[in-house]
Amino acid sequence: MKRKQRIFLMVLLLSLSVLFTGCKSSSREAFNTKMKEGEVLLQAEKYGEAVEYFEALYKENSDSITLMEKLEYAITLEASRNALKKAEAYLEEENYQEVLKSLEGVHQEDEKGVLLKEALLEDMKKEFLTKGKTLLEKEAFDEALALLKEYERLRGEDSDILVLHETILEEKNKPEEPKKLIVLNAGHQKVQDKNQEPLGPGSSETKNRVTSGTRGVATGIYEYELNLLMAEKLEKRLLEEGFLVKMVRTSHEVSISNKERAELANAWGADLYISIHANGSENSKKRGILTIYPSQDNPFVSHLSVESQRLSELLHDAMVEKTGANPVGAVPMDHMASLNWSKVPATIIEMGYMSNREEDVLLSEEAYQTKLVEGMVEGIKAYFSLE
Repeated sequence: MKRKQRIFLMVLLLSLSVLFTGCKSSSREAFNTKMKEGEVLLQAEKYGEAVEYFEALYKENSDSITLMEKLEYAITLEASRNALKKAEAYLEEENYQEVLKSLEGVHQEDEKGVLLKEALLEDMKKEFLTKGKTLLEKEAFDEALALLKEYERLRGEDSDILVLHETILEEKNKPEEPKKLIVLNAGHQKVQDKNQEPLGPGSSETKNRVTSGTRGVATGIYEYELNLLMAEKLEKRLLEEGFLVKMVRTSHEVSISNKERAELANAWGADLYISIHANGSENSKKRGILTIYPSQDNPFVSHLSVESQRLSELLHDAMVEKTGANPVGAVPMDHMASLNWSKVPATIIEMGYMSNREEDVLLSEEAYQTKLVEGMVEGIKAYFSLE
């Protein structure tokens, strides 16, 4: 009897052992499956979810070293990516000090995070370079240098920053080019002078020293009045653009011949000599903008023809574009004393026909005058940029 009892107990113990081993094996398989699910979250870079998942699993399996390591890894990567997000937000706000502070939280175990950190630092450098170049274009040299110095304080020396730094210093220390002098001749004057003067140097042909010009058929405005008004408006705009300007006359009560006007421009060292006029014709239908330059066959200033033509064409086209006026063109003429006595590129601007009622009214309107002046400024600026 005792023997049977011993056999029974042995069988029972064996059965329980097998049952326990089976349960343990089943539990391990379930644990491994859950660990794999956590790995999927890590691979998807869902680090916040992975932390929550492994924390819940750890409560049931606190004796697992592998699980503890995975949990710590997930916590590390979540913190690393949160640091990156903060840095990105600070970069948008241009708070560069906080960008660098946040990036200190990117962990070396986060290999992709480390790469993203380097890319973010590169973006930060590009922002400094872009701002520096913009300030350079605006010739805000000191502000640009201060900006680059701030970058070096934050990040240390950098070859790209150093190159831009040298470029800014070169531009800052570059000698200023002399400003261009534009001499403006407001055509005609109040009292004409019929005394004669040579058409050009050494010429036996003569012309009246100066006339009073035409008069508006609709407005009654004298040409000499309109010419001075427009010359003054052009002077103001050219000064704003950084040119030097001298006016041949600043009032109507003068007596300066066409020859003397050109000689003044020569004596002042003009870069350009521009005479401002308005046109008149017996044909009241004629209208439009015209510019005049000496031809290549001009017996006095043929050497100035090419540059004077270029100036005339640029002025003509810019004024036509601004105003929508009829384009009469840039026309060569050799009987203009103001051109023939000039020693620099010169042109005569005929702004429109005061003998045409509609155009005469337009020429008296401030809005149209502004368009004309802006066209003149654009033409002059284009002339020097093409030199």
